[in-house]
Amino acid sequence: MHELSVAQSILDAVETEVRNRPGAVLRAVGLRIGELAAVDADSLRFSWECLTRETTFEGVALEIEHKAAGELDITYLELETP
Repeated sequence: MHELSVAQSILDAVETEVRNRPGAVLRAVGLRIGELAAVDADSLRFSWECLTRETTFEGVALEIEHKAAGELDITYLELETP
């Protein structure tokens, strides 16, 4: 199940971005998944939930858009700033 390592990579990238914005609270992560990524969206969501459980990112939604071609891209982070 490579979705776990994909979710970990997304989490690492998100943590870096949020750390650069002191006080910001992450609300959602937007992803675009193409067929070439060979990623199962349900498995990715489950992996994300497991990795973020009991962390500051618990409950953060993965908002997934599917497209016909391409790989996986993080398209946006929804942040609430003070």
